[in-house]
Amino acid sequence: MSDGSQPETSALVKRARSGDRDAFASLVTRYEEGIYGYILGRCRDPEKAQEVVQDAFITAYTTLAKLEKPESFRSWIIGIALNLLRRRKKEIANIDLLSGAHDKRETGLGGLANQETLDAVRGAIEELPENYRTALQMHYFDKQRGRVIGDELGVSEGAVHMILLRARKALAEKLKAFAPEQD
Repeated sequence: MSDGSQPETSALVKRARSGDRDAFASLVTRYEEGIYGYILGRCRDPEKAQEVVQDAFITAYTTLAKLEKPESFRSWIIGIALNLLRRRKKEIANIDLLSGAHDKRETGLGGLANQETLDAVRGAIEELPENYRTALQMHYFDKQRGRVIGDELGVSEGAVHMILLRARKALAEKLKAFAPEQD
């Protein structure tokens, strides 16, 4: 994939690397919509696509020095976004046990199994460190975004994403006994 205006992109990347925030903002403005459309086509969830694109630009900003060919910025950030999307799909698969947690209408043995699973999830969440519990609660139940969660925890937005990643992994590890067997 090539960028339509490689010399301009290359110049913006070089300026952004030297600390010019306006240059990076120009890169975001230039590529955000197209990358959003690309990721939306892959995941078909507008909210998830927006989160992935935001995370991709945050990652790009913090790792801009690693970009070997400034003129390849568009391809590079699409790669970042695709990797983030793949990681999200794996994380979501690990916490699918939370789906249906609010539906207590089931009866019989199935209802007992679901209640047991729900109790296990709640217990596992309670065993997590406080910042993990807070981040999970705010993200999944209060539908809050990284910046708001970061303000509550006293950390940067980028750190929130790492906290959520670690919290999901810790929760998945605690809930392995309830996950279906992998063949």
